[in-house]
Amino acid sequence: MDLNVLIVGGGIHGVGLLHDLATRKIHGIHLVEKNKIASGTSSRSTKLVHGGLRYLEHINQWSLVKEALKERSLLLKLLNGVVKPLPFVLPNFHGDKRPPWMIRLGLFFYDLLAGDCGLPAATKISKDEIIHYAPYLNTKKIESEMISAFLYYDAQMLDDVIAKLVVEASVKLGASYEENSEVTQVNKIEGGFRVTIKSSNQERTLTTKYIINAAGAWCNENLLKWGMIPNIPCLLNLGTHIIFRPEAVKNGTVENSFATLIQEPDGRIVFFIPWFDKWLFGTTESILTSRPSQIKYPEEDKQYLMHTATEVLNLTDAEQNISEIFCGVRCMPLNNKTKFSKLNSNWIDNPYESPFYLNKLDKNISGLSRETVIDEPISGLFCIYGGKYTTYRAVGEKIGSLLSKKLKMGTLSGTHIKENWFIQELINEKPEIFKTSSDLRQI
Repeated sequence: MDLNVLIVGGGIHGVGLLHDLATRKIHGIHLVEKNKIASGTSSRSTKLVHGGLRYLEHINQWSLVKEALKERSLLLKLLNGVVKPLPFVLPNFHGDKRPPWMIRLGLFFYDLLAGDCGLPAATKISKDEIIHYAPYLNTKKIESEMISAFLYYDAQMLDDVIAKLVVEASVKLGASYEENSEVTQVNKIEGGFRVTIKSSNQERTLTTKYIINAAGAWCNENLLKWGMIPNIPCLLNLGTHIIFRPEAVKNGTVENSFATLIQEPDGRIVFFIPWFDKWLFGTTESILTSRPSQIKYPEEDKQYLMHTATEVLNLTDAEQNISEIFCGVRCMPLNNKTKFSKLNSNWIDNPYESPFYLNKLDKNISGLSRETVIDEPISGLFCIYGGKYTTYRAVGEKIGSLLSKKLKMGTLSGTHIKENWFIQELINEKPEIFKTSSDLRQI
């Protein structure tokens, strides 16, 4: 066999697994990315490393929150400067779905699950304090409708920087990767798979013992293209974000302001976050019904966010001060496994019109679990569905342990060890990796 493990997809889960396997000293691991590393959802997030405060509303997601908070603490230590503490204010208004006692209780358990994480515990704050910390909030609404407010901490990240850093650290540990290449064919053979990889220059064939399909929203499309029937149907969840110029906020500056978590009347949550010298506002949760590579933000998503901005924020010429609008696509695995014995050729040509991509849901998307689902549709080929960016390292460690046992090789994972990240070396050798960082000296 040419390879032990071939990973398809250069998002955070793909590169995270590559890094994990490399730290275990497993040789013959390679990653193929159709475009550029982190060119999809992994560079179009809300830029938060967090436990997911609202997930505490669902008892079955508490273990996910605990795991995410543990990972938050670890990433703050490993990637100081790339991941930074971020203070949040959380106002509570008359009519909010979640009353003050529920917010207070949620923050208590959030801190409890986080343990000794190095971040301050949540506290109650006054109207004067919230106006000081978040001068972009609608002061009139604060004065007349706010009944409580809290201050708590999460963390902010450079999402694309982390993905690029992870993949380059993997190379230093002996792994390899390629961009602008596509796995066009996968055939099962004795002991593994024969795979065809097409790039702009050539088409080549290699063999591998195991394949990890880590393509996110494109996961089921890949399976269908390879002539395989998926087990897990998905919902593609579109998150739209608006970036405002600094002058959108008349009172206060980006560098001196805290982030805000805003409760929507429908129970959803949006964030208003300082982001370098601009403001990041999002996210939405609409269902994508087209190909994830051909998306443009839905006008209704923009209007949803702008309505919230009008109600809760005090922005100057908001429409004119929009700098950018971008979208990320979350792959949400659903519980109802599909059972088809035969592959329909129409699914190969139109994967997003197949039963493996749903375009409607009978319940609120917010209630869907963010836990990662690992499936093995055929022996030796694993698919990664869903998940949170924050828990990517833990997911990579779980799959890495599984593969290490199957291969009967490798040591324990070392992604939690700072020396396996080569941060200072990469700052010196490849400073372009950190191009979205405002100050490399902080890293």
